[in-house]
Order: sequence, then structure tokens, then C-alpha cells
Amino acid sequence: MRMQNLAVTATLIPVLLLAGCGTDAGVAAAVPAAQKAPRTTTVNEAVSSDDPVLNAYYGYRVALDVMMRSGGARTKQLEPVMTPTMFQAISAQAKYFRSRKLRNTGTTKVLWAKRTLASNGVIVSACYDTSAARTVNVRGRGVLPNTTPTRWLDQMRVLNQQGRWVVDGGTTTPNAC
Repeated sequence: MRMQNLAVTATLIPVLLLAGCGTDAGVAAAVPAAQKAPRTTTVNEAVSSDDPVLNAYYGYRVALDVMMRSGGARTKQLEPVMTPTMFQAISAQAKYFRSRKLRNTGTTKVLWAKRTLASNGVIVSACYDTSAARTVNVRGRGVLPNTTPTRWLDQMRVLNQQGRWVVDGGTTTPNAC
């Protein structure tokens, strides 16, 4: 039981700690008002929208899912979709997965995503479902308690950095969205 709680905490801590990382006031003025993503998708599908900000978030979810399914071994796809500070935090999560020989199975499904302007930049709010994705140990046994939530609400800041949109951090909370 203690190891299971540690796994949940270690999985979420890097993302939760990034709430205050990075700001870019100029980005807020350059981006139109909120838009909702056009469809529900799994991170394994080729996701695309007309909105480059939402595409940046989808790219982040795909890269994160690849890292977690690889047990923390594959991290190169993370660098282009996030800021260096965010990459550092997610790399710590990857290291935790490698050291504990954990990996995810299945896929994460983004149910909806929309962007809004905030005082600290562009925020993508997204609801995703992890009911088809499990965190397992080397023997394939689930390491998270059955009471672990499967619906999560991301509030991620997205910045235009060197001509491309990248995720800068934010919060992830359990939510029946």
C-alpha cells in the first residue's frame, strides 16, 4: 500500500510542481480567445486541430504517454514539446519509472481541450481519461490502488518559444470532467 501511494505521488509531483514556471505576457496578446478541441482522441492517434496551441498540448500528451509506456526509457520526444524546466521535471519522473521498473500500458484519451487567455499567458484546459492506461511493475501487476482517479483536469501553460508552441507547466488534478 505504501509503495502504491508513492507511485501515485511520484507520477504527479513533477507536473504539479510546475504551476509557477515561466511567464510570457506577450503571448497572451498574440493569441485569440478560447477554442475547444474538435474531437475526443487517444494519444496514439494522429491528433491535429486548426489551433497550434492545442496541437502543442496534444503533442505534449503524446510524448508523455510514449515516455510512460516505455518505462521512462524514451525521453527524446519530450524535449521539442516542452520548455527546458518542464523537461527537467518530466525527466525526473522518467528516472523514477526506470528505477522502479514501472511502465504504463494502454492509452490515455483526451476527452476535450480548450484554451483560454490568462494573466500569465495561454492556458490549455483539458480533460483526459486514464481508465485504459495502467501503471504496472516488471511483473505486469498494477501498482496503483483501485481507488486512483481515472479522470484528470490539466491546466497547462503554453508558450511560444523560438517560433513554436511548447508546454511550460501547470497543474493536473483529479476531476470528474
